[in-house]
Amino acid sequence: MLNWIRWICSIPSFLWTTASLIVLLSIVATIPILQFASFGYMLEVSARIARGDAVRKCFPGTAIAGRLFAIMIFVFLSWLPVWFIADMAYTAELVQQGSDLARNWRRGARAISVLWVVWVLWALFRGGKFRHFLWPAPVLALRSVFRPSVWREAEDRLWRFVRSLHLPKLLWLGFMASIGAIIWLVLPSSFIAIGLISNGNGGTALVGLIGAFLMWCVLLNLPFLQIQMARDMRFLSVFDVLSVWRSYHSAQWSFCLATWATFVLAVPLYLLRIEPIPPELWWILSLFFVILMFPAKLCVGWSLRRSKFRKLRDHENIIYLIWRYFALFPQFAVVLVYLGILYIAKFALWEGTASIYLQHAFLPPVPFFIR
Repeated sequence: MLNWIRWICSIPSFLWTTASLIVLLSIVATIPILQFASFGYMLEVSARIARGDAVRKCFPGTAIAGRLFAIMIFVFLSWLPVWFIADMAYTAELVQQGSDLARNWRRGARAISVLWVVWVLWALFRGGKFRHFLWPAPVLALRSVFRPSVWREAEDRLWRFVRSLHLPKLLWLGFMASIGAIIWLVLPSSFIAIGLISNGNGGTALVGLIGAFLMWCVLLNLPFLQIQMARDMRFLSVFDVLSVWRSYHSAQWSFCLATWATFVLAVPLYLLRIEPIPPELWWILSLFFVILMFPAKLCVGWSLRRSKFRKLRDHENIIYLIWRYFALFPQFAVVLVYLGILYIAKFALWEGTASIYLQHAFLPPVPFFIR
């Protein structure tokens, strides 16, 4: 009974940290270079699941995400008075340009902006909790500002926080997985692009068909190859197709479910890539990319985990062999449907032919890769 009560009490914290993590990954995904860290985090979680780690250890940094998101909310709330003063200054300048009233409002806006920056930095130094934003503790600030030990402590805390993010590892994972995906996709995508501009030419149409077949083969393996690379922390693992197929023999239907999750969840996101929106709003679209593609990556990691711990049954059992290979047909079907949507996307998406190369199912959760 006590365990059930604890579990129920932990639900609000779980929902808060999960929502915070998703929002932060979406925001980071819109920042150049750091967007690979967002992708790398999803791969790292999936890799931990694939290795067989305990579930509580598979989602690192959730507590940090919840705290960072709370700080973002506190900073936004504290900015509202500053925004109001700045808006009043702008309005006064429009109504009475060059007047004393407009000049005073501008001065007030500058002063309160500087004060707000100091206020936020001091609140973050004290711990970033709501009470720290609510009351600045001016006496404590005056006592602390002239103490060298205070500044050394601030430097140490900042360094510990930066190290806890593991940015180099996440950036490496996201970047290498993206490079591996591009290497796999570039040849079939090029063949497909040539076939789409055939204009009735039989030779180029044949090249397009060959590209479609190669793309079909690549799509069957690439989701698992990326998680395999993250699991092994070895770039060449993204090309080890034989290892993926050996894992497939141990968990056929798990692989089938992971393939369906990857491509079924990727299809609705093409609708968000039809027309670009202002870059400052990209994080809103990235939110949907994280919400849909993160579970797909987790499903792939789970299938590799199943293949690791599930023992093979007797290979001489003909019924088992038939059942095992029957799982291939749903995989073939969903990839074939996705491939057809990929052809249509070339004519519907803003990026045009580049969308065949830049498939969001295998790249950072960014709505538009070309500005």
